[in-house]
Amino acid sequence: MGEGIVAAAFIQAFQNLLDPGLLFFMFLGIFIGLAVGLLPAIGGLVPMAMVLPYMFLLKPLQGLPLIITISAVGYQGGSMTAILLNIPGTEPNAATLIDGFPMTRKGEAARAIGAALVSSTLGGFLAVILALVMVPILLHIVMMITSAEMVFVVLLGISFISVLAERSMIKGLISGMLGLLISLIGYQAVTGIPRFTFGTMFLYDGLGLVPVIVGLFAVPEAIVLASTGTTIAQVETKLAGMQQVLQGVKDVFRHWWLFLRSMLIGYVVGIIPGIGGAVAPFVSYGHAKTSSKNPEKFGTGCVEGVIAPESANNAVLGGSLLTTLAIGLPGSAGMAILLGAFVLQGLVPGPRMLTDHLDLSLTLLLVGALTNIIAGGICFGIIPHISKIARVPARILFPLILVIALTGTFFYRQEIGDVVIAVGFSLVGLILRNFGYSRPALLLGFVLGTLFEKYLFISLGVGGPLFFFRPISMALIVIIISVIWVGILQGRRAKKA
Repeated sequence: MGEGIVAAAFIQAFQNLLDPGLLFFMFLGIFIGLAVGLLPAIGGLVPMAMVLPYMFLLKPLQGLPLIITISAVGYQGGSMTAILLNIPGTEPNAATLIDGFPMTRKGEAARAIGAALVSSTLGGFLAVILALVMVPILLHIVMMITSAEMVFVVLLGISFISVLAERSMIKGLISGMLGLLISLIGYQAVTGIPRFTFGTMFLYDGLGLVPVIVGLFAVPEAIVLASTGTTIAQVETKLAGMQQVLQGVKDVFRHWWLFLRSMLIGYVVGIIPGIGGAVAPFVSYGHAKTSSKNPEKFGTGCVEGVIAPESANNAVLGGSLLTTLAIGLPGSAGMAILLGAFVLQGLVPGPRMLTDHLDLSLTLLLVGALTNIIAGGICFGIIPHISKIARVPARILFPLILVIALTGTFFYRQEIGDVVIAVGFSLVGLILRNFGYSRPALLLGFVLGTLFEKYLFISLGVGGPLFFFRPISMALIVIIISVIWVGILQGRRAKKA
């Protein structure tokens, strides 16, 4: 493709951004995405699915920016509820719970939210810019990745289970293996055998991620909060709300190298089709902890534990959007809905999308970048006010958290069984919390277990038992061994200390 054609497409894309119809639907998407992101456990897929039927009535430069905007800003709103209430607004915000909520308990809610918003906003913006640069070489990268490589990408995520252990590596591994076991619940498509369903059709689809997260994190913390009768913030801070916000902003730039590494992790995971946005934040968090000089601080309210996952979760959009446009393979569930929107608009994502509709493709990428900046600015204006939730008495907050969490769980799939699962996992979460086992490690095992099984069956069917004798797979095996070894060394150092 000639340089003149590319330059003309960029000029047309910037002109499209000035279209009043596009701007209206972009701001509408920002409002919907932030509002839903602030509602715990609902997730960004619900509003995306709700607006999908209206694609028939909208032009491509109206409907497609609407869906992309909703997907882009949900993580920014979701980080606030994750930090303040220990309930992720969207699934990828789950990793932010590990250090975000402890920072709130230390009276640093505004600082944590400030760091999260800057990381998420800049991560999403830079990832989209990187996507624009990588358009010419993306096809070659994606075509090199097969199911065999996917097995070890997922295993790399699983290898961080030991890293997520707060105190004991053994307890962390036990928690992670329990998560892997729970992920096996449901109908196995290859063998045709239902597992651990106890004759209940509801369990054939497995356990939903939202009820598991709500049960493990939100309800147990609400119960503990009610038992103490205090506020979430247990320590008074001398800094006012806006001063804390600015401190969080400075934290991101002080840890700029961690931010860039985490953003790149999110972007690369986003490029890989089928992984989804829930994996990247955990991988970034595990990387941040293994590369830190003070890994023992993670899980106690460490700002690096907020920066890493939030830098990655929004960066996934840039990679997954580019993959969806370039080869027609959705990199996440949100991009699968976007793929449906393309079809309803009469467009076919794939290599020809970047040739026949290059200006539209570049416009959508620019919308993703601009949306992050606008939404980030809106969120900064409300941080000092929304962070006051940490000072609300337990007698008011406890019933509010329960109602919001369990209502969001029901609306996740409109199944009362999800509420029952959330209540059941509340007991599991309390037991793990009281006996020092790792809830994040269990959640990571649960998230990655299904993906690992899926790609393992495909790889064995295609390549046999020696499917891993490929250069990229072998390189990933070396990285996995290195991660585990670093985790062992850190555990020994912590034990000596």
